[in-house]
Amino acid sequence: MAATLGVNSTEYDDPQFQEAATHFHMGQWEKAIRLLETLKTRYPGDARIVQMLQDAQFKAQLEAKTQVKEKRWIIPWRAVLGRAAVIVITLVVLVAGFWMIRAQLMPMLANAQMQRQQVQLLNQAQAALAAGDFDTAEQRFNALLALAPDHAEATAGLVEVAKQRELSALYNEAVAADNAGRRDLALSMYSALQLRAPGYRDINSRILKIRHLQDLDALMEQALKLHQLGLDAEATNALMQIQAMDINFRRNEVADLLYSLNLRQGQRILEKTPPAPAEAPLARDFFNAALKQKPNAPEAITEARLVANFMRGKEIFDQQRWLEAVNLLRAVYTERPNYFGDTTASMLFVAYIGAGDIYFNNNDLINAYDMYSQACQLPLPETTSACIKASTVIPLLTPTPTPTMTPTPGPSPEPPTATPTATPLPLQMFRNRIIFKADNPDQPGYYVMDPDGSNRQYLGSFKLYDKAFEELRESERYSPDKVYRVSTADVDGRAQIILHLPYTTQFGNLPPRPVTRFSTAIAYDPVWSPDGAWIAFVTTEHGTDDIWKSRPDSSEQVSLVRNDWEWDKHPSWSPDSKRIAFFSNREGVLAIYVMDEHGRNPTNISRVPWPEYDPIWVK
Repeated sequence: MAATLGVNSTEYDDPQFQEAATHFHMGQWEKAIRLLETLKTRYPGDARIVQMLQDAQFKAQLEAKTQVKEKRWIIPWRAVLGRAAVIVITLVVLVAGFWMIRAQLMPMLANAQMQRQQVQLLNQAQAALAAGDFDTAEQRFNALLALAPDHAEATAGLVEVAKQRELSALYNEAVAADNAGRRDLALSMYSALQLRAPGYRDINSRILKIRHLQDLDALMEQALKLHQLGLDAEATNALMQIQAMDINFRRNEVADLLYSLNLRQGQRILEKTPPAPAEAPLARDFFNAALKQKPNAPEAITEARLVANFMRGKEIFDQQRWLEAVNLLRAVYTERPNYFGDTTASMLFVAYIGAGDIYFNNNDLINAYDMYSQACQLPLPETTSACIKASTVIPLLTPTPTPTMTPTPGPSPEPPTATPTATPLPLQMFRNRIIFKADNPDQPGYYVMDPDGSNRQYLGSFKLYDKAFEELRESERYSPDKVYRVSTADVDGRAQIILHLPYTTQFGNLPPRPVTRFSTAIAYDPVWSPDGAWIAFVTTEHGTDDIWKSRPDSSEQVSLVRNDWEWDKHPSWSPDSKRIAFFSNREGVLAIYVMDEHGRNPTNISRVPWPEYDPIWVK
C-alpha cells in the first residue's frame, strides 16, 4: 500500500472512516469499498482515502481471481496462558487471605455482637423497671442471664424487680383505701411505705393531703357543733377558715351553711327588741356575705335591698331631706311595715309631716294633703297631729268660684257671675284601691274601687284627672328606690322594654340596657313591682297581647297569661307585690281583672255592661 500523504484529523475521526479502515484491515473489501466511496465524495481531494479505495479495489479484484480466503485472527496462546496463570495465582492468594482473616475476626465479631445484645437487654430491663413494667423487666433480666449467667447487674435487677413489685402492691392498696375515703388506714399504709422507701412516688404529697383533709374535717365538725349550740359567729369563723384553706372542700355544704348562718344573723338584727337601727350596716354586711355564697338567692337579695334602702332613707332622713326620705322609707314600709320594729313607720311619719309642710308652704295643697293623710293612716300610737293637718287642708281643696265677666247693655253692668271650677282630689290618697277609666254612658270618667270591686266612687271627668292619672302611671315605672326607670323604646327594629341607668360621677349618663329582646314580637307598658323583684309588661310574643313579667336584670322572663284571640293589657301591681290588676276583653266587654303574681285565678271585678279599663292599683 502506498505511503500515507498529509493527514487531516477531521476526516480520520469520522466513524465511517474508522469502520472502513477496520473492514480494510480484515480483508472485507466490498464493505470497505462502499464506505470509502462515500468518504471520497464527502472529502474530495483526500489522498489517503483515494489511495485506500484504489488498494481495496485492487485487492478485491485480485481475490476474486485467486479466491484468497478471508483474513482470520491469530490467537497468541502463550500470552493468554501467562495472563491466566497470574489471575489464578492472585485468586488463590486472595481466598487464602480471606479464610485466614475470617478465622481470626469471626470470634471477635461474635463476641462484640453478644456484648451489644447484653447491653441492649440490660437497657431494656432497666427502662421497664423504671416505668413500673415489672413483667417486661423480669423477662429482659432473665434473657440477659441466659446469655451471661454470671451477669451481676441482671442478678441485682431481678432482686430490685421483686422489691419494686412488692412496694407497688403496697402503694396500690394504700391508694385504694385513700380513694375509698378510709383516710386513717391509707395514712398508716403511706407512712409504713415511706419508712421502707423514703420519697417513693408521690407518697409525701399524699400524706400531706390526707393530713390537710383531716384538719378540714376537724374544722367542719367543730363548725357543725358550734352551729348546733347556737354560736353562729364562731361557726361562721370556722367555715370561713375552711374556705380559706380549701375552697373546694365540701363546697356546696359549706356554702349552704355559711349562707344560712349569715342570713340568720342579719335577720336577728332586724328582729331585735327593742329595734337596733344603728346596727343596719352590720345586717347589710351579713346579707352581702350570704349573697357571696349564693348570689341569686331571692331571700338574701330582698334583705340586702331592703336594708340598703333603709340605710339610705335614714341617712336622708337625718339630713331632713323629707321628700327624698318619703320615697325611700315608703318603699321599705310598703314591703315590710314592721321593718326594725316601728322605726321605719316612725321615720316615715316624720318625713310625711315634713314633706307635707314643704308642699303646704309652697301652696301645693293637693300634695300637702296627700302627705298628711298618709301620715295619719300609719299604724302608730299617736298620729293625731297628722290627722289635724290633713283636716285643716281639706276645706282648702273644695271647689272655688272663678269669676266670669258677662257684659250687659246699660250704664250699670251686672256684677260678675261665679262659675265653679272643680279641683281634683290627690289620687295618692286612695292607697290600696284601684283607680280606672269607665265609659259609663251616664257618667264617663275616672272611678275608684276596692280590689274586690266594691265601694265604687266616681272621681270626675277624663279632662279633670288625665294629667294626675298619667303622673300616677309614670310613678309605677320607677324602681322602689326611685333610682332606676323602665320604658319602651326601639331595640333592633322592634319596641322593647329598656332599663334607664342612673347618672354616675365616674361614667356620666350611661346608655339604657334592654330588658326584653323578643326576636319577632314587641313589648310595652312596663311597671315595676313595689318589692323591686319583677317588672310586669305586655308583649305579643304568643300572637296576642299578653302580660308577662321579667327580672330587672332579664335573668328570668315568665308568661303570666296566654290567650288564643283575646288580650290582656295595662298591668298594675298591688302594694304588697302579690297581685296584679289589668283589663281584658276575654268576656267580650272591656273589664278590670285581678290575678295573683303567678297569673292564676283571674277575677272580673268590674261586672258592669259598659267598658272599664286602664286600672292603677294605688301604692
